Amino acid sequence: MTLPTELLAQIGVAAAAVLAPPLALLGLPGMWLALGVAGAAEYWTEARLFSTQTMIGCLVLACLGEIWEFTASSVRARRAGAGRRGSIGALLGGMGGAIVGSFIVPVIGTLIGGGIGALAASAFLERRGGRPLGDALRIGKAAAAGQMIGVIGKLMIACVLAAWLAIAVFA
Repeated sequence: MTLPTELLAQIGVAAAAVLAPPLALLGLPGMWLALGVAGAAEYWTEARLFSTQTMIGCLVLACLGEIWEFTASSVRARRAGAGRRGSIGALLGGMGGAIVGSFIVPVIGTLIGGGIGALAASAFLERRGGRPLGDALRIGKAAAAGQMIGVIGKLMIACVLAAWLAIAVFA
Protein backbone atom coordinates (compact mmCIF):
# COMPACT_ATOMS: atom_id res chain seq x y z
CA MET A 1 0.00 0.00 0.00
CA THR A 2 1.15 3.50 -0.61
CA LEU A 3 1.62 5.99 2.17
CA PRO A 4 -1.40 8.10 1.13
CA THR A 5 -3.73 5.09 1.46
CA GLU A 6 -2.42 4.33 4.94
CA LEU A 7 -2.73 7.99 5.93
CA LEU A 8 -6.28 8.10 4.57
CA ALA A 9 -7.15 5.01 6.66
CA GLN A 10 -5.63 6.62 9.75
CA ILE A 11 -7.59 9.82 9.23
CA GLY A 12 -10.80 7.82 8.68
CA VAL A 13 -10.29 5.88 11.92
CA ALA A 14 -9.49 9.05 13.86
CA ALA A 15 -12.62 10.77 12.46
CA ALA A 16 -14.81 7.79 13.38
CA ALA A 17 -13.24 7.74 16.85
CA VAL A 18 -14.02 11.44 17.34
CA LEU A 19 -17.63 10.81 16.31
CA ALA A 20 -18.08 7.85 18.68
CA PRO A 21 -18.85 9.78 21.92
CA PRO A 22 -21.38 12.23 20.43
CA LEU A 23 -23.14 9.42 18.60
CA ALA A 24 -23.21 7.33 21.79
CA LEU A 25 -24.75 10.29 23.60
CA LEU A 26 -27.49 10.35 20.97
CA GLY A 27 -28.15 6.66 21.59
CA LEU A 28 -26.62 5.70 18.26
CA PRO A 29 -23.96 3.00 17.79
CA GLY A 30 -20.96 5.34 17.75
CA MET A 31 -18.58 2.88 19.38
CA TRP A 32 -19.55 0.21 16.88
CA LEU A 33 -19.04 2.62 13.99
CA ALA A 34 -15.54 3.49 15.19
CA LEU A 35 -14.70 -0.16 15.76
CA GLY A 36 -16.08 -1.09 12.31
CA VAL A 37 -14.06 1.63 10.58
CA ALA A 38 -10.93 0.49 12.47
CA GLY A 39 -11.54 -3.11 11.43
CA ALA A 40 -12.12 -2.11 7.81
CA ALA A 41 -8.96 0.03 7.80
CA GLU A 42 -6.98 -2.86 9.27
CA TYR A 43 -8.38 -5.22 6.65
CA TRP A 44 -7.92 -3.00 3.59
CA THR A 45 -4.47 -1.62 4.27
CA GLU A 46 -1.29 -3.62 4.13
CA ALA A 47 0.04 -1.77 7.15
CA ARG A 48 -0.67 -3.24 10.55
CA LEU A 49 -2.53 -0.34 12.14
CA PHE A 50 -3.69 -2.03 15.35
CA SER A 51 -2.47 -4.75 17.66
CA THR A 52 -4.72 -7.67 18.46
CA GLN A 53 -4.90 -6.43 22.06
CA THR A 54 -6.18 -3.05 20.89
CA MET A 55 -8.93 -4.55 18.75
CA ILE A 56 -10.02 -7.01 21.43
CA GLY A 57 -9.82 -4.34 24.14
CA CYS A 58 -11.97 -1.95 22.12
CA LEU A 59 -14.47 -4.72 21.38
CA VAL A 60 -14.72 -5.46 25.11
CA LEU A 61 -15.20 -1.75 25.86
CA ALA A 62 -17.99 -1.46 23.28
CA CYS A 63 -19.76 -4.47 24.79
CA LEU A 64 -19.36 -3.10 28.33
CA GLY A 65 -20.74 0.27 27.24
CA GLU A 66 -23.86 -1.33 25.81
CA ILE A 67 -24.39 -3.53 28.86
CA TRP A 68 -23.87 -0.58 31.20
CA GLU A 69 -26.37 1.62 29.39
CA PHE A 70 -28.87 -1.19 28.92
CA THR A 71 -29.01 -2.28 32.57
CA ALA A 72 -28.31 0.82 34.69
CA SER A 73 -31.93 1.98 35.03
CA SER A 74 -33.17 -1.49 35.84
CA VAL A 75 -30.47 -2.02 38.47
CA ARG A 76 -31.21 1.32 40.16
CA ALA A 77 -34.93 0.56 40.17
CA ARG A 78 -34.26 -2.85 41.73
CA ARG A 79 -32.11 -1.25 44.44
CA ALA A 80 -35.00 1.09 45.22
CA GLY A 81 -37.29 -1.90 45.73
CA ALA A 82 -38.75 -2.48 42.29
CA GLY A 83 -40.11 -5.86 41.38
CA ARG A 84 -39.89 -7.49 38.01
CA ARG A 85 -42.51 -5.16 36.54
CA GLY A 86 -40.70 -2.01 37.63
CA SER A 87 -37.34 -3.29 36.44
CA ILE A 88 -38.68 -4.17 33.01
CA GLY A 89 -40.51 -0.85 32.88
CA ALA A 90 -37.31 1.02 33.70
CA LEU A 91 -35.46 -0.79 30.96
CA LEU A 92 -38.08 -0.48 28.21
CA GLY A 93 -39.32 2.94 29.24
CA GLY A 94 -35.80 4.33 29.27
CA MET A 95 -35.06 3.01 25.81
CA GLY A 96 -38.39 4.13 24.40
CA GLY A 97 -38.19 7.57 25.98
CA ALA A 98 -34.65 8.07 24.68
CA ILE A 99 -35.72 7.17 21.15
CA VAL A 100 -38.74 9.47 21.22
CA GLY A 101 -36.72 12.25 22.86
CA SER A 102 -34.02 11.96 20.21
CA PHE A 103 -36.53 12.80 17.49
CA ILE A 104 -37.86 15.80 19.39
CA VAL A 105 -34.57 17.39 20.48
CA PRO A 106 -31.35 15.48 19.80
CA VAL A 107 -29.00 14.95 22.78
CA ILE A 108 -31.05 16.86 25.37
CA GLY A 109 -34.22 15.07 24.31
CA THR A 110 -32.40 11.75 24.43
CA LEU A 111 -31.34 12.30 28.01
CA ILE A 112 -34.59 13.82 29.25
CA GLY A 113 -36.77 11.40 27.27
CA GLY A 114 -34.86 8.41 28.60
CA GLY A 115 -35.23 9.62 32.18
CA ILE A 116 -38.92 10.42 31.81
CA GLY A 117 -39.57 7.12 30.04
CA ALA A 118 -37.81 5.10 32.75
CA LEU A 119 -39.62 7.00 35.51
CA ALA A 120 -43.05 6.78 33.92
CA ALA A 121 -42.91 3.14 32.84
CA SER A 122 -41.43 1.78 36.06
CA ALA A 123 -43.73 3.83 38.30
CA PHE A 124 -46.78 2.93 36.21
CA LEU A 125 -46.01 -0.80 36.24
CA GLU A 126 -45.19 -0.80 39.95
CA ARG A 127 -48.47 1.02 40.64
CA ARG A 128 -50.35 -1.50 38.48
CA GLY A 129 -48.72 -4.22 40.54
CA GLY A 130 -50.32 -2.83 43.69
CA ARG A 131 -47.62 -0.56 45.13
CA PRO A 132 -48.67 2.65 46.83
CA LEU A 133 -48.21 5.77 44.69
CA GLY A 134 -45.38 7.11 46.84
CA ASP A 135 -43.39 3.88 46.56
CA ALA A 136 -44.01 3.64 42.83
CA LEU A 137 -42.79 7.21 42.29
CA ARG A 138 -39.69 6.59 44.44
CA ILE A 139 -38.87 3.56 42.28
CA GLY A 140 -39.54 5.60 39.13
CA LYS A 141 -37.16 8.34 40.28
CA ALA A 142 -34.47 5.73 40.93
CA ALA A 143 -35.04 4.31 37.44
CA ALA A 144 -34.69 7.80 35.93
CA ALA A 145 -31.45 8.36 37.83
CA GLY A 146 -30.21 4.99 36.63
CA GLN A 147 -31.01 5.93 33.05
CA MET A 148 -28.86 9.06 33.38
CA ILE A 149 -26.06 7.03 34.99
CA GLY A 150 -26.28 4.57 32.10
CA VAL A 151 -25.95 7.25 29.45
CA ILE A 152 -23.11 9.01 31.25
CA GLY A 153 -21.29 5.72 31.82
CA LYS A 154 -21.61 4.74 28.18
CA LEU A 155 -20.37 8.20 27.15
CA MET A 156 -17.30 7.81 29.35
CA ILE A 157 -16.58 4.36 27.93
CA ALA A 158 -17.01 5.74 24.40
CA CYS A 159 -14.46 8.46 25.19
CA VAL A 160 -11.94 5.86 26.36
CA LEU A 161 -12.53 3.74 23.27
CA ALA A 162 -12.21 6.79 21.01
CA ALA A 163 -8.95 7.89 22.61
CA TRP A 164 -7.54 4.37 22.46
CA LEU A 165 -8.30 3.99 18.75
CA ALA A 166 -7.20 7.51 17.82
CA ILE A 167 -3.87 7.11 19.61
CA ALA A 168 -3.29 3.54 18.45
CA VAL A 169 -3.92 4.28 14.79
CA PHE A 170 -1.09 6.82 14.69
CA ALA A 171 1.30 4.98 17.03
